[in-house]
Amino acid sequence: MKIWRTAFIVLLAVNILALIAFVFYITIPAKDYISYEAEKRAFAEGNTLTVRTSKADFEGIANTYIQDAIKDQPIPLTLAVNDDVSLSTELQVFSMTLPILLKFEPYVQDDGNLLLEQKSVNVGMLNIPPESALKLLRDSVTLPEFMEVDPGSEEILLRLTDIPLDDGISVRAESFNLEEDDIRLRVTITQ
Repeated sequence: MKIWRTAFIVLLAVNILALIAFVFYITIPAKDYISYEAEKRAFAEGNTLTVRTSKADFEGIANTYIQDAIKDQPIPLTLAVNDDVSLSTELQVFSMTLPILLKFEPYVQDDGNLLLEQKSVNVGMLNIPPESALKLLRDSVTLPEFMEVDPGSEEILLRLTDIPLDDGISVRAESFNLEEDDIRLRVTITQ
């Protein structure tokens, strides 16, 4: 009888230990598990995706926002993306239309904005210094708030991060490779 009693106690202890081990084993998360709190924290900061686009698509999107920002102005402003980034506009001087074409080399900034360094200027057939052409552009055209002209540095800063998008959506440039027709934008959605 003592043997049965001892065997029963040992068997009971083994079962209790097995139950404890089983409960312990099923309550430890797998190494790839993401808790609800971690997902909630990541969502609050924003969910990010990288969008790869072409020069033609970027051009279309940029012109949509530019035209929306300057819709009440009689002066046209168009951005083109080919081997470089160019801005074209027209100015009325003495009842004559003067076409202006500014060409830029694009550089992605650390903050995700796009810096356009001026390469050349065509103002009709006139040879105008780049600084003067940018002053003329800045003073003659009310540019969108996300376009900042710096005639002294011969640059235009496209503040992609300041483009008015729907609430909770922001855009940053990651890369701008015109030779490969590979433009990458980081889109972040917060709630």
